[in-house]
Amino acid sequence: MTSQAISAPDSSPPAAGYELQPGRTLDERFFITQTISRSGMATIFKATDLLRNDQVALKVPFMQFESDLGFYSRFLREEQIGLSLDHPCLLKFIPVEERSRPYIVTEYLEGETLAQRLKKASPMPENEALSLCGRICEALAHMHERGVVHRDLKPQNVMLCSDGSIRVLDFGIAKSTGRRFTFVGFTPAIGTPEYMAPEQVKGRRGDARTDVYTLGAMLYEMVVGTIPFADGEHEDVFAAMNARVTGDPKAPRRQNRGLSEQVEEIILHAMERDPGKRYPSALAMKEELDQPGSVELTGRCRRLQAPSPWKRHWKNALLIGLALSGVAAGLVKLVLLILRRGP
Repeated sequence: MTSQAISAPDSSPPAAGYELQPGRTLDERFFITQTISRSGMATIFKATDLLRNDQVALKVPFMQFESDLGFYSRFLREEQIGLSLDHPCLLKFIPVEERSRPYIVTEYLEGETLAQRLKKASPMPENEALSLCGRICEALAHMHERGVVHRDLKPQNVMLCSDGSIRVLDFGIAKSTGRRFTFVGFTPAIGTPEYMAPEQVKGRRGDARTDVYTLGAMLYEMVVGTIPFADGEHEDVFAAMNARVTGDPKAPRRQNRGLSEQVEEIILHAMERDPGKRYPSALAMKEELDQPGSVELTGRCRRLQAPSPWKRHWKNALLIGLALSGVAAGLVKLVLLILRRGP
């Protein structure tokens, strides 16, 4: 779920036709006190749960998306996945049996995202970065044991709470066993280009090692101060995706001379292009994060390959593929609507 209560309230006016706003009560239970943030598809509010007498966060989609079958399916799955998980480092979802419209209720958190922290102070101290990634590994291991792959891990989806705890957020495109992509309208949601694993770029299902790659990319950013493959071309989404498929990031210690060889080894182990060469699990990665002094140096930093130049015709092919995927998703939605309505 998108991050909650992590920045100043959004003072912009409500979206057109969108009736919920601070001062109103939803389903005679949730008194809305504040608008936290607004994305292109939903608003997140701070509210008082009158039944539990507690502060919560509400994620409420805009009305125009409520009738979109693809969006509704993704929204419903996000809640189902959230309710199935129970770990102190994962956002807690609150069940609601009856509701008048789609929305998700979660715990309300005070603090800032890792992305906000990195904007203020980057790179992070090595020990702090290792400790934080170790706790993220614990959250991922809990998810993976239950057959859930996050698929969109990034600094914006990690909450650093005021009480010192952390939460992994946003299960909007998390994958349970057996599902491949989620379509929202005509847009296939497969991840965030700056942190995607190579197999995601190729359109493959991915597994626990996909999240391991992404965490490696996050650790790279935390201790180096820039995202992997940040040479200017990352501003082009397709070039960023091409880089992950055809090459390796620059050696972290070339970017930060004060970084230890052991941490560089951990990052490059997690970011191997071939999933079979990565840590087999989040817990295996955590073992080395917790004891970096015991990490075996294998010389990965000397075997890195620069990404191949971006070919324009591949960009055109990818654009066509994405467009066809969107059309196919639209046809599926149309058929489902016809079947629902009947003769």
